[in-house]
Amino acid sequence: MSHRSSNRGVSDVVGFVLMFGIILTSVGLVATFGLSEIESFDENQQLNNAERTFDLISRSFTELEENQAPTRTEAIELSGGSITISPSSSVTVNVTDTGGTTHTESFPLNALVYENNDVQIGYENGALFRLQEASDAGLITSDPGFVCSDGTVILSFVAVKGDAARQISGEGTLRLTGQLTNQSLLYPVASSGVGNASTADEVELEFTFSGGSRTREWVNHFENADGDWNVTGETDTSVTVQCGSTSLDRVYVRQSVISITYS
Repeated sequence: MSHRSSNRGVSDVVGFVLMFGIILTSVGLVATFGLSEIESFDENQQLNNAERTFDLISRSFTELEENQAPTRTEAIELSGGSITISPSSSVTVNVTDTGGTTHTESFPLNALVYENNDVQIGYENGALFRLQEASDAGLITSDPGFVCSDGTVILSFVAVKGDAARQISGEGTLRLTGQLTNQSLLYPVASSGVGNASTADEVELEFTFSGGSRTREWVNHFENADGDWNVTGETDTSVTVQCGSTSLDRVYVRQSVISITYS
């Protein structure tokens, strides 16, 4: 074998070793970073799917609230997450009339919450929210549909009820059925003669939270919501808002209770 042939053989071996090393390195990088990216994409896709499902749930509950159907059922893919009814919020409504008399109503709202990888997607009082633990990126992604404009106030509160002690988690599909179990007009109260829709002068709402507070998200919502809303108070666990800065023409306050069951 000539010296030239020997050098060529060595070069071929070195080239093969280098190429093999590059392939191994590439496979390692893909395994390390590529799989991580794929997992991150899957997690985001699962959360986006859950958010779309909650949008459908919200629409279904609106149909119940408006008496368009007796029950509504939606399905959600758990995908390793969990869902529960959280007794974590309540509201106090104060309606003051032109004579200085204040009519007060207080009741729980609660929240239907899906949680996966420290992200919470939930339905609360007709609104949808998305929160991430230890993050300032929480948002009210769909508002409750209150009206506070041109002297008219229409507040339709939705309280969800169910087995708060029951948390369902794992894989597979979970079916949620909502049923309107109670609905009442809180103001004016015709049966007792309290209040008058056209003599209300001021409406104040105080939302109170326990557990994971959503105060910041609701403050941001009311500060940017359409209408004549004014945030008048805020603590770590509550937010107070007022509708209207002048005399109001008409005020209606209604409460709907939706019971949730699983199958």
